[in-house]
Amino acid sequence: MVEIRVTRPEDRRAAAAVVSTALLQAPPDDEAFEKSQASWYGCDSLSAWDGDTCVGHAGGYRFETIVPGGARLATSGVTRVGVLPTARRQGVATTLIRQLLHDAAARGQVLASLRASEAVIYARFGFGIAGCASMISFDPHAAAPIQGAAPGSMRLIPHDRILDVIPPLYHRVATRPGIIGRPDFIWRRYLEDAVKLGGDAHLVAVQTDPDGHDNGYVHYSTKWDETPFSPVTGIGEVWDLFGATPAVELALWAYLCDVDLVGEWRADERPVDESVVLAVRDHRAYVPKVAAWDEQWLRLLDVDAALRGRSYGDCTRSVTIAVSDDLLPKNAGVWSVGSDGASRVDHLDPAGADLVADIATLSATYLGGFRWSALAAVGRVQVNDPEALPAADTLFLSAVAPFCGSFF
Repeated sequence: MVEIRVTRPEDRRAAAAVVSTALLQAPPDDEAFEKSQASWYGCDSLSAWDGDTCVGHAGGYRFETIVPGGARLATSGVTRVGVLPTARRQGVATTLIRQLLHDAAARGQVLASLRASEAVIYARFGFGIAGCASMISFDPHAAAPIQGAAPGSMRLIPHDRILDVIPPLYHRVATRPGIIGRPDFIWRRYLEDAVKLGGDAHLVAVQTDPDGHDNGYVHYSTKWDETPFSPVTGIGEVWDLFGATPAVELALWAYLCDVDLVGEWRADERPVDESVVLAVRDHRAYVPKVAAWDEQWLRLLDVDAALRGRSYGDCTRSVTIAVSDDLLPKNAGVWSVGSDGASRVDHLDPAGADLVADIATLSATYLGGFRWSALAAVGRVQVNDPEALPAADTLFLSAVAPFCGSFF
């Protein structure tokens, strides 16, 4: 019989090997495992054991997620989910994830967030796609000049100062719904190549306004395109680009346009509503290669705290929403949501609520990236009051598209 238990420190190596195998990678060698140790200490780790053999694992990092209105809510970042091929279809992953979510809710974490290797797995655990991102290509020569860029100057950060300067700057300027607080081990992974000498060229540049305040940064890398039979030119990768305002982010893109020898910039993870699309000279200079991939899956672990924790749009009426949650029964109930906030309504029969939805649907709407009316159109919302749909759209919609920008 398979046993689920908290992973002991001496068992992390075996759990890491299981996750690597499940994700089509080789188990980590000594150097790779030692490098990952900090992330294991920052992980709520559960593993599945068949006798002395580890056959499955699921973990959750502890961080915060920014929600509409700017509040930062405690989040379990679900990660390292994997089961050996010999233990599949035995309910191991289901048991691990359900226990992980129960434990996170009991700790007081309000949300759970994840990146899905497969898009059909997590809805049954109450997750919904709450935010998307674009994979893009950017032609600096066709884009320049960038319109609307904030005034100021740019400076490159010395490699030995990057970890001092960038994390607090990110915390201050990265404020979209969906942004997470990055633990130290994530920062060290993200900036590993930028803080060392040698290897690929990774650089970090900061934008400073005329009054001397740092308001944004871009982390990028460059190399020569050595594709056979192609013109010799430089290509660049944008790893991070965050500014306090859209104008600051435009200034960061304008800076990239001025990097010599680079004929193309690429980025795997950018907001779907990025303002630079409207600021380039040639609209085709910014091309989504993958227009809206499912960047952020979200699950509300505490519906009451989550709904109270975010702000809502200006609407002349409130909406009552009945929620069902098979995994966490305390989330089942009815809430009234209006411009002034949300509150639980204990006296109303769920069948009489304006809108009725399961926890995955509510989670998909929570950051404001998906409309209630769109989800109702595909049968995911029971609508008892048709006039409640446009009101819910207005209340929940975010002024900017949700975006996380962090892979964990």
